[in-house]
Amino acid sequence: MFTMNTPQPVNDQAPAEGWVSMRHLQRATVFAKAAGLGVDELLAHAGLAQSQLADTEQLVPLHAIEAMLNALQRQQGDRLFGLHMAANIQPSTLGAIGHILQACSTLADLVDVVVRYNGLLSNIGRTSVIHAPGLVELRWECLAGSPLFRRHASEYVIGTFVVLTRLLSPGTDFPAAVHFTHSRPDQPEHARAYFAFFQCPVHFNSPHASITAPATLLRRPLPHGDATLRSLLEQHAGHLLSQRVRASSSLADDVRRLIKALVLAGNASKEAVALQLGTSPRSLHRHLQEAGTSYQDLLDSVRLALAREQLTSSVIPIAEITEQLGFSSRQSFMRWFRQMTGITPSQHRALNPT
Repeated sequence: MFTMNTPQPVNDQAPAEGWVSMRHLQRATVFAKAAGLGVDELLAHAGLAQSQLADTEQLVPLHAIEAMLNALQRQQGDRLFGLHMAANIQPSTLGAIGHILQACSTLADLVDVVVRYNGLLSNIGRTSVIHAPGLVELRWECLAGSPLFRRHASEYVIGTFVVLTRLLSPGTDFPAAVHFTHSRPDQPEHARAYFAFFQCPVHFNSPHASITAPATLLRRPLPHGDATLRSLLEQHAGHLLSQRVRASSSLADDVRRLIKALVLAGNASKEAVALQLGTSPRSLHRHLQEAGTSYQDLLDSVRLALAREQLTSSVIPIAEITEQLGFSSRQSFMRWFRQMTGITPSQHRALNPT
């Protein structure tokens, strides 16, 4: 029977505004360049420029990553993109986490660091450790994104941990098995590629994306462990993590509150919000991007909440709701609502009678 012994994050729901670290995007562009693909064109799909890649601490909105991934799939059609990104990855790719990993003394330390500091690299995944007699299972669950993104993200994360563990602990027979939630590839050569990468059984259609290994491996000493250095690095990482959480939530919450008030007042433009915050629209855009979201994402989320509230708790005509939320026409509101929810405003009202 598997039991949990690693504290879980309080919020295990999909994030309202998903983001990933620029470090992952840097890794993707390195792979794209090696494959001879047009990086500038791919970045354009994400609404980014080459100059932004240098800022390793920047947070990239999930929708930008998905746009780039979709363009990459159209150009190349690489079904193993996540694994190929993980191949030959180095600790430095992960920034502060990578530095701590190099100072760990045991494999148990590696697992602990990955679980505790996952929030430095994205807010879209949940990492957990499950113990059973003689076995340990490291799980990573992707909480956001399309099925295509979730598959590649899971393979990248699982593959990265395996590659780095083997790099930091040479000669370790790791892992015992790998599991993914998606289906086995139809092409035999793709299925064989998973075994070639992991050198262990790979199972598909599993309940969780995970790595399993003998529990005894957790006590295996690592050749370059340094407890003092690890402690110093973890202090720095903890500071970065707390700063990121405060900055991301504070700005997004402030903008969301302003949008709600300004929508009802009839002027929820980016310029109006920036004016209230004493900044420029350009600076607001940049800071929201660094927080892993965008003005449009926040506007959509506020409008959707208000629309659902109006449709559910009142009999206000849809035309009036359209005007209150700042849409140019009833048709544009209905089209937007269906894009956001998959149903029309009338269907939502019918499914949620007052």
